Amino acid sequence: MKLKDKVAVVFGGTSGIGEATAKAYAEEGAKVVVTGRDEEDGNRIVNEITEKNMEAIFVRADATDATEVKQVIDKGIETYDHIDILYNGAGIHDKYKTAVEVEEDEYDKLMAVNVKAPYLASRAVIPHFLERGSGTIINVGSQATHVAGPGGSAYITSKHAIEGFTKQLAYDFGEKGIKANLIAPGFIDTPMTEGIEDERLKDIPAQRAGKPEEVAALAVFLASDDSSYMHGSTVTMDGGWVTGR
Repeated sequence: MKLKDKVAVVFGGTSGIGEATAKAYAEEGAKVVVTGRDEEDGNRIVNEITEKNMEAIFVRADATDATEVKQVIDKGIETYDHIDILYNGAGIHDKYKTAVEVEEDEYDKLMAVNVKAPYLASRAVIPHFLERGSGTIINVGSQATHVAGPGGSAYITSKHAIEGFTKQLAYDFGEKGIKANLIAPGFIDTPMTEGIEDERLKDIPAQRAGKPEEVAALAVFLASDDSSYMHGSTVTMDGGWVTGR
């Protein structure tokens, strides 16, 4: 029960790593606000949590819409009195398109989801964290945070950018009780990686894809008091892929 009595907002919580994280937070005692655009899956996840006598609600929202993001934060505070943890897990891929191949609207959409959305959610919740004198922000990067190749031009740019954003959050607000850290997952078995050839697994020292639950366990650690002295850190969980690059 590492998160007992804490309240977590999980953006991108309706599938993949976000779903696993929402469930892991609930298992560790947190009350969870699951948010995303997929209402059917969002309600399914909340039902699976509450059936185990744990607490969760679903709030449908587009993570790139400032008004809807603020409504999620407001609903979390209204329902559970406060928020302790913000997990920014929404993300999309660009199918390895180069700077010449990616269209401007595609580029803008990816940047909105992968970079702007964490900014909007952080901006919405930080005033509340400052009032309480504490709070945790967890952003999600990728092995593409470290190197080129795991995506195209827009994706690589976005995952490098989110690391810088996370570091600046820690720099600006660490002394005020807010910790911000980045998870950099590698090849994880999620809907985003469906259709990617198994040939890639040969380049991973662990010789397998990761599981969403493994990344969720790291998200629990970063949300808990066990990581209280971690500020602005990037924690890579990729089976050793980056090590071999």
